[in-house]
Amino acid sequence: MNLYEESIRIIKKNQTETGSYVASPSFSQYGFCWLRDSSFIAEAMAEAGEYESAGRYFRWVENVLVKNKEAISRTLQKDRSDITLQDFLPTRYTLTGERNNDNWENAQSDGYGTYLWALGKFVEKTDYKINREMVELVCRYLEKVWKHPCYDAWEEEKDALHTSTLISIAAGLKAGAKMLDRETAWKEIKCFIEEECVTEGRLRKSTLNSGVDSSLIWGVCPYKLWEVQTPLVRNTISKIEEDLFFEGGLKRYCEDSYFGGGSWILLSASLALYYQETGQEEKVGLIERWIESQADAEMNLPEQVSEHLLFDDYYEEWLNKWGKIANPLLWSHANYIKLRPYGSN
Repeated sequence: MNLYEESIRIIKKNQTETGSYVASPSFSQYGFCWLRDSSFIAEAMAEAGEYESAGRYFRWVENVLVKNKEAISRTLQKDRSDITLQDFLPTRYTLTGERNNDNWENAQSDGYGTYLWALGKFVEKTDYKINREMVELVCRYLEKVWKHPCYDAWEEEKDALHTSTLISIAAGLKAGAKMLDRETAWKEIKCFIEEECVTEGRLRKSTLNSGVDSSLIWGVCPYKLWEVQTPLVRNTISKIEEDLFFEGGLKRYCEDSYFGGGSWILLSASLALYYQETGQEEKVGLIERWIESQADAEMNLPEQVSEHLLFDDYYEEWLNKWGKIANPLLWSHANYIKLRPYGSN
């Protein structure tokens, strides 16, 4: 079987009729639609020519935003100093687009930036008509909250400003500026990153953590906020390779103990896209082969692979708490789809 084609099939199979993508259909905690994951998925599907699938997702998000219009407006009316994590929009919704009132770390803003970025790319490829009111509202919301600490892309460290979150917001507002034909705060945020989120000539994980995080790759692949050959990018990638890259698989960050700190499919694919952009075809092939070797008999790709664990003792702890690692993870399949056209056949 062809993993590229099977990845498309698996994603389509796990998309609802109304357009939402479930993060993972078989993992106890992932039966929801994350805007971050799903926007990456929709963008990859559009790259694969699956415009109908991507378009349904973007309409689903618009309906979710309409439901949350009053909540967004209340946040916009607040002084920035009065905003709390309770004022943030949810990072995940039920598959029908409702808020889920559990204790999940919902105060995250990167997913809304990723949504705008993915929508902007979709508009460039198709005749899709945006809901300008909702795009404007999301842009204003992100411009309001971007400097407020929140949980990161991994649902952790709520007291920091996370560089990958700021990158996602800047990319989204850059796309929003083009869709709305107005200035947004994306340049201000990019300057803030370059001034406040840099250590030793490279990007740092957050304002509270000087290490690296593999999600920093997104600043160049796929968001393209910086050129691939800038010293800032080269230094960041070099540190990620040094600290987090193991024989084709990429860790999230050095302190990661989730399921022991395995190697993540989706992050490895992001690094491979960087290698493709810089002409390092041998490294692209290494990662592509590693990803393909992780597919099970049904061609499902997991969230992470329990090899070269950073913290062996934590693997069993998470296994007992939540069960086996999420498999399939639709985001893993989406990032493989993005990689596959560039790799070997």
